[in-house]
Amino acid sequence: MIPYKSFISWDLGFLTIQSYGLMLALAFLVGIYLLVKEAKKKEISLKHVYNLSFYCIISGLIGSRIAFVLANPELYVNNFLEVFQIWKGGLVFYGGLFGAIIFAFFYIKKNKLDFWKFADLFSIPVVVSHIIGRIGCILGDGGHVGKLTTVSWGVLVNNEVRHLTAAYSVVGLLIILGILTFLKRKRLKQGVLFLSYLLLYSIVRFIVEIFRFELRYFGLTFAQYICIVLFFGSILLLRKIK
Repeated sequence: MIPYKSFISWDLGFLTIQSYGLMLALAFLVGIYLLVKEAKKKEISLKHVYNLSFYCIISGLIGSRIAFVLANPELYVNNFLEVFQIWKGGLVFYGGLFGAIIFAFFYIKKNKLDFWKFADLFSIPVVVSHIIGRIGCILGDGGHVGKLTTVSWGVLVNNEVRHLTAAYSVVGLLIILGILTFLKRKRLKQGVLFLSYLLLYSIVRFIVEIFRFELRYFGLTFAQYICIVLFFGSILLLRKIK
């Protein structure tokens, strides 16, 4: 059993910093840095990299917030303005992922770019950013503790021992990062790296959901149903590319 203490905010006297918001900002900055670095290596237009980064962040935040609000409407019935306070947490990753992918698809189509080329470019930076974001969840969002447990690595929250599911996500994402880094060194067809990321993430998220304290529909959480679709969709597209 591990005592759990969240660091929701840091009071500097003249300024209060939300730890989740700080890690979210750091995640975006590191992600963009890695993107630009890789784009320069591959001689990809930085103009489109910056444009896609900016608009994918916006569309991703909107998508992830919408997904969270739709999943937890009771939290905002009497506090509607809190819907816009994303720095306090309350984002659903797959909502942001789909929001960013949809925007990127239309942007790339409009500018007559190669979708898979840019998708592969974004894959590893997205995973790194996601890891940083999940660390932010561990620091400042007690909502990422899961079901009751008796395992020795469970965390003590409000006199109850629970799974720290955000930490499980970090471990899973680190494994994904290692696999993608290995695959990147291979001569793969365009799109394989990105689809491998989606495939691997669907597996990791499905497993993590087992330990989360969420509503279940016919035995599975809503996120797990999304993972099933993502898993088989990725396999079908991988077979098509190969």
